[in-house]
Amino acid sequence: MDALGTTADAKGEPVPEGLRSLFNHPDDVRVQHLPCELPNLDSLAVHFGAGARTVPHVHHGGQHLVVVEGVGVVGDENGVHVVRAGDVISNPPGAWHWHGATPDHEMTHVTFEAPGDFDMNVERRDWEHTYGPDLGA
Repeated sequence: MDALGTTADAKGEPVPEGLRSLFNHPDDVRVQHLPCELPNLDSLAVHFGAGARTVPHVHHGGQHLVVVEGVGVVGDENGVHVVRAGDVISNPPGAWHWHGATPDHEMTHVTFEAPGDFDMNVERRDWEHTYGPDLGA
Protein backbone atom coordinates (compact mmCIF):
# COMPACT_ATOMS: atom_id res chain seq x y z
CA MET A 1 0.00 0.00 0.00
CA ASP A 2 1.53 3.26 -1.12
CA ALA A 3 -0.94 5.81 0.25
CA LEU A 4 -3.81 5.67 2.71
CA GLY A 5 -6.49 8.17 3.68
CA THR A 6 -9.84 8.10 5.46
CA THR A 7 -13.03 10.13 5.48
CA ALA A 8 -14.10 8.71 8.86
CA ASP A 9 -14.56 11.53 11.36
CA ALA A 10 -12.68 13.92 9.09
CA LYS A 11 -13.84 17.52 8.98
CA GLY A 12 -11.80 18.79 6.04
CA GLU A 13 -10.75 22.34 5.33
CA PRO A 14 -12.72 25.39 4.21
CA VAL A 15 -13.40 25.61 0.48
CA PRO A 16 -10.41 27.30 -1.20
CA GLU A 17 -11.10 30.79 -2.53
CA GLY A 18 -10.79 29.64 -6.16
CA LEU A 19 -13.56 27.05 -5.68
CA ARG A 20 -16.06 29.04 -3.59
CA SER A 21 -18.17 30.03 -6.61
CA LEU A 22 -18.78 26.33 -7.33
CA PHE A 23 -21.07 26.09 -4.26
CA ASN A 24 -24.34 27.79 -3.29
CA HIS A 25 -23.25 27.93 0.39
CA PRO A 26 -19.45 27.53 0.43
CA ASP A 27 -19.25 28.14 4.19
CA ASP A 28 -21.29 24.94 4.69
CA VAL A 29 -18.87 22.83 2.62
CA ARG A 30 -15.53 21.34 3.69
CA VAL A 31 -12.94 19.84 1.36
CA GLN A 32 -10.51 17.10 2.31
CA HIS A 33 -7.65 16.11 0.00
CA LEU A 34 -7.22 12.34 -0.19
CA PRO A 35 -4.27 10.38 -1.52
CA CYS A 36 -4.56 9.40 -5.17
CA GLU A 37 -1.75 7.57 -6.93
CA LEU A 38 -3.66 7.38 -10.23
CA PRO A 39 -2.07 9.44 -13.00
CA ASN A 40 -3.76 12.75 -13.85
CA LEU A 41 -6.46 12.39 -11.18
CA ASP A 42 -7.22 14.06 -7.86
CA SER A 43 -9.30 12.59 -5.08
CA LEU A 44 -11.21 14.74 -2.63
CA ALA A 45 -13.79 14.12 0.05
CA VAL A 46 -16.37 16.88 -0.09
CA HIS A 47 -18.49 17.31 3.06
CA PHE A 48 -21.77 19.14 2.32
CA GLY A 49 -23.86 20.59 5.14
CA ALA A 50 -27.63 20.25 4.80
CA GLY A 51 -28.80 22.38 1.88
CA ALA A 52 -25.32 22.91 0.41
CA ARG A 53 -24.73 21.91 -3.21
CA THR A 54 -22.76 22.79 -6.28
CA VAL A 55 -24.01 25.00 -9.04
CA PRO A 56 -24.44 23.33 -12.44
CA HIS A 57 -21.14 22.52 -14.11
CA VAL A 58 -19.36 20.08 -16.40
CA HIS A 59 -16.08 18.18 -16.17
CA HIS A 60 -14.51 17.85 -19.60
CA GLY A 61 -12.76 14.66 -18.47
CA GLY A 62 -15.75 13.34 -16.48
CA GLN A 63 -16.16 12.83 -12.75
CA HIS A 64 -16.67 9.78 -10.54
CA LEU A 65 -18.48 10.23 -7.20
CA VAL A 66 -18.79 7.75 -4.33
CA VAL A 67 -21.28 8.73 -1.61
CA VAL A 68 -19.77 7.68 1.72
CA GLU A 69 -22.12 9.29 4.23
CA GLY A 70 -25.56 10.87 4.43
CA VAL A 71 -28.25 11.64 1.86
CA GLY A 72 -27.55 13.70 -1.21
CA VAL A 73 -28.85 14.67 -4.58
CA VAL A 74 -27.48 14.65 -8.11
CA GLY A 75 -29.12 16.60 -10.90
CA ASP A 76 -28.36 15.73 -14.52
CA GLU A 77 -29.93 15.67 -17.99
CA ASN A 78 -32.38 12.99 -16.79
CA GLY A 79 -33.67 14.76 -13.67
CA VAL A 80 -32.90 14.89 -9.98
CA HIS A 81 -31.77 11.71 -8.19
CA VAL A 82 -31.57 11.12 -4.44
CA VAL A 83 -28.37 9.28 -3.49
CA ARG A 84 -27.25 7.64 -0.28
CA ALA A 85 -24.10 6.19 1.27
CA GLY A 86 -22.85 3.38 -0.96
CA ASP A 87 -24.11 4.90 -4.22
CA VAL A 88 -21.66 5.51 -7.07
CA ILE A 89 -22.27 8.15 -9.73
CA SER A 90 -20.19 8.30 -12.89
CA ASN A 91 -20.61 11.51 -14.89
CA PRO A 92 -19.30 11.10 -18.44
CA PRO A 93 -17.02 13.74 -19.96
CA GLY A 94 -18.86 16.98 -20.68
CA ALA A 95 -22.10 15.97 -18.88
CA TRP A 96 -24.07 18.83 -17.30
CA HIS A 97 -24.77 18.13 -13.62
CA TRP A 98 -24.82 19.38 -10.04
CA HIS A 99 -24.69 17.60 -6.69
CA GLY A 100 -24.75 18.07 -2.94
CA ALA A 101 -26.75 17.46 0.20
CA THR A 102 -30.52 17.37 0.51
CA PRO A 103 -32.21 20.23 2.42
CA ASP A 104 -32.43 18.21 5.67
CA HIS A 105 -29.37 15.92 5.54
CA GLU A 106 -25.62 16.28 5.34
CA MET A 107 -23.76 14.30 2.67
CA THR A 108 -20.14 13.39 1.99
CA HIS A 109 -18.86 12.09 -1.32
CA VAL A 110 -15.43 11.21 -2.60
CA THR A 111 -14.69 12.52 -6.06
CA PHE A 112 -12.16 11.37 -8.64
CA GLU A 113 -11.48 13.92 -11.36
CA ALA A 114 -8.71 15.68 -13.25
CA PRO A 115 -7.32 18.59 -11.19
CA GLY A 116 -9.08 21.86 -12.03
CA ASP A 117 -11.32 20.22 -14.64
CA PHE A 118 -14.64 21.91 -14.07
CA ASP A 119 -16.48 24.51 -16.11
CA MET A 120 -19.29 26.55 -14.57
CA ASN A 121 -19.97 28.46 -17.76
CA VAL A 122 -23.12 26.42 -18.41
CA GLU A 123 -26.86 27.07 -18.24
CA ARG A 124 -28.45 26.83 -14.81
CA ARG A 125 -31.61 25.34 -16.41
CA ASP A 126 -34.06 24.28 -13.68
CA TRP A 127 -31.39 24.09 -10.94
CA GLU A 128 -33.25 26.43 -8.58
CA HIS A 129 -36.73 24.97 -9.18
CA THR A 130 -36.02 21.24 -8.80
CA TYR A 131 -34.57 21.48 -5.29
CA GLY A 132 -37.61 21.53 -3.03
CA PRO A 133 -37.75 21.32 0.77
CA ASP A 134 -39.04 17.70 0.69
CA LEU A 135 -36.27 16.39 -1.55
CA GLY A 136 -34.80 13.24 -0.01
CA ALA A 137 -37.33 13.12 2.85
